[in-house]
Amino acid sequence: MNFAHLSPAWVVAGLAGLAALLYALQRLRVRHRQVTVVTTLFWRVAAEEAPARTFVERFRHPWAYALILLIAALLWLALAGPEARRTDSGTFHVLVLDGSAGMAAGTRYPDAVAALRQYVSRLPADSRQVVWSGGGTRTLLNPGEHELLLEKRLARLQPVAAPAGVETLLRQLAAARRPGRATSVVIFGDAPVRPESLALTPNLPVARAPLGSRPTARNAGLTALGVTEAESGAWDRVDVFVRIESNQPAAGGPDQLKIDLDGRELPATELGAVRGNAAHGFLLRNLPATGGLLTVRLTPDDALPLDNLARLRLPDKPKLTVQLSPSLDRTLRPVLAADPAIQIADTGAMVAIRRQGESVGANLPALEFVASGDSRPAFLITHPAKLDSTAVFNHAVKAIGLREIDAMSLAEVARRPVEVTVGTGPQWRIEVWQELLSDGFNFTKSRAFPLFVGNSLRWLAGTRSGYPLVAAGRPLAAETLEMGDRVVDPQGRVLDPLGVPFVPEQAGEIKMENLSGPLAVSLLDPATTLGAISAASELKSTGPMGLATNPVTWLLLAALVLLVLEWHLHQTSRVP
Repeated sequence: MNFAHLSPAWVVAGLAGLAALLYALQRLRVRHRQVTVVTTLFWRVAAEEAPARTFVERFRHPWAYALILLIAALLWLALAGPEARRTDSGTFHVLVLDGSAGMAAGTRYPDAVAALRQYVSRLPADSRQVVWSGGGTRTLLNPGEHELLLEKRLARLQPVAAPAGVETLLRQLAAARRPGRATSVVIFGDAPVRPESLALTPNLPVARAPLGSRPTARNAGLTALGVTEAESGAWDRVDVFVRIESNQPAAGGPDQLKIDLDGRELPATELGAVRGNAAHGFLLRNLPATGGLLTVRLTPDDALPLDNLARLRLPDKPKLTVQLSPSLDRTLRPVLAADPAIQIADTGAMVAIRRQGESVGANLPALEFVASGDSRPAFLITHPAKLDSTAVFNHAVKAIGLREIDAMSLAEVARRPVEVTVGTGPQWRIEVWQELLSDGFNFTKSRAFPLFVGNSLRWLAGTRSGYPLVAAGRPLAAETLEMGDRVVDPQGRVLDPLGVPFVPEQAGEIKMENLSGPLAVSLLDPATTLGAISAASELKSTGPMGLATNPVTWLLLAALVLLVLEWHLHQTSRVP
């Protein structure tokens, strides 16, 4: 027999102490007794049996002593917490508690916790592990730890605004098998597990604890929130797409949306319906691209409130001021004027365009046209020495669009290879052959030329070509990230390792190293909103820990019966 609260040595010591204490109390004379005798012939015997000045009596009631000792022993054993013998089949059990957003519906999460408690109590401590899956993975109970630790850790947990991540956890468990022991997984919750995910882990049995039928109440939620360039063509404006989905045929309309931008409420009448593949979608047009925080709420609250709120940090897209050399005015002014993001200015410029040797914008990042030489490449990118040349080169080629230039035709005219190289210098600069501006190359009349000029200026000024769209459970899209974009914690430590896309675990905020304000992370998960059901099998119940299997219950019942018996014997004067 094992005990949950005391060691066997303490249990035995406690029983011995109770026996000694009750024996001493049995002999203790706590008060004088009046003894009535019918004749003085028995006076001597009465005086001998009850002397007036003694504190103890002789031991005269062994059956009463045995009865009270048995009652006290039963209570002491119940306090020690005896545990029934639990068989170990040799299988290691991983119990996964689903803490994702879908478990916030009704009493689904408390039901899962109650089922988990019962299942844990039936397993040997060294053959089970309890893991939480919701907004990340954490261990709630390690092998060998007592069940009381699980209660303390569960008290601080509730479902979070995060998509289900059990499928990822299953792949990790399959890769971390225990040598010589089979591993089985039991899911306590509604996390979806697709058949193709189970096929990837054929040697890992996966089951789902029976929690009863899932609530079928109506639920609608926000499943998409994205930003795009403004349809109006304005550089400093963006359009925002919002989509509502529901587990019932009728989804919500714009009248159920409450939208505000930096605390200023926007009327729902500004939302326009989107047809086709974007059914149940709405477009909010011409919002100012000044880095504001857009908050969208779906009202009223329904069966699942966690999917009724989404937030989006709008991009910050100021005008790009350019100082243009007079010698290039005739060639480049029409190109710059046609770009809505660029304005030409003589002062306060962010980037300069000049020829080699000119002093225009001497201290600014510059697009500089230089004379071609025997060894000068057609495009030379110069960057500060502290940066990695390979990373700068790869980012510049992608951001500027150098692959879109017809290098073959330029090489035929120049009768030499058209190359792109990178080097270091005191200031950001892109050097280009000035001969490419002549009519002989036809470069200025190609469709790639305006894009090359505009993208080069944006890249030199550090203007973002895209803006990260952040959703819980989805990696940050690499095409929206700039060179040096890294996710950091409040202490400034980098969270995303090199070459691995960062995946926000739950709704909230994340800070990017190159951005002044944090990015808003939203729960945009159709599976959570629509209540996708898993393909994992149902776990057959082995019965709860009831009266028939809990030793503490039997001990307390036995003590109660003996107390009633002792009271009856006392009332009938059979025991003192």
